[in-house]
Amino acid sequence: MRYAIYCCPAADSALGRFGAEWLAGVEIAGLDAARRDALLADARRYGWHATLRAPFALAHGHELGELCRVLVNVAREHAPFALPLRLDRLAGFLALRPAGDTTAIDALAAACLHATETLRAPLAAEALRKRAAGLDAMEFAHLQDHGYPYVLDRYRFHMTLAAPASTGEEQALHAWLAPRAAALPPAAIDALTICREPSPGAAFEVVERVVLEGCA
Repeated sequence: MRYAIYCCPAADSALGRFGAEWLAGVEIAGLDAARRDALLADARRYGWHATLRAPFALAHGHELGELCRVLVNVAREHAPFALPLRLDRLAGFLALRPAGDTTAIDALAAACLHATETLRAPLAAEALRKRAAGLDAMEFAHLQDHGYPYVLDRYRFHMTLAAPASTGEEQALHAWLAPRAAALPPAAIDALTICREPSPGAAFEVVERVVLEGCA
């Protein structure tokens, strides 16, 4: 079983409704339903979110209650804030990305990373070897130290919309997404959401939402 710390928009927010509609499977001109579903498969499994701490297993002797308590402490030290988003491309796939300053979200992700590090089970040697492929020296150091390469100076807030697609497919996706993404108000970053993968390959499920309570 793995846990992750996500930024999940409230279901009744504009961003929450946008994500729910998108992942439910909209009709996209120039893209058949089967191919659309293939491109959305991973996004659906992980849920509508941005990662603050990537999925990890709890180390032996630690349990969910400890993770919740640690994140309550993080939430007390960070105030809610608004984050404008825009449709962008990251590492070959479409995603919503920050449209301005990322200082606050970068700090929140770093706080989640450091606060939970003692609870994380280390990666097995085989998993470490597989995940090291294609990483540069700093990313590999992060993988060794934190179990994931894209943290701290390599952290990039994003909400994945689809898997990498062909040029034509991406154009079709972009045509549906662009006007709707442009109309979104800034995202409310107001909580840390603990999500759980109950078994390998299963869809992630929300366990607890911890509201940010710090003072601006």
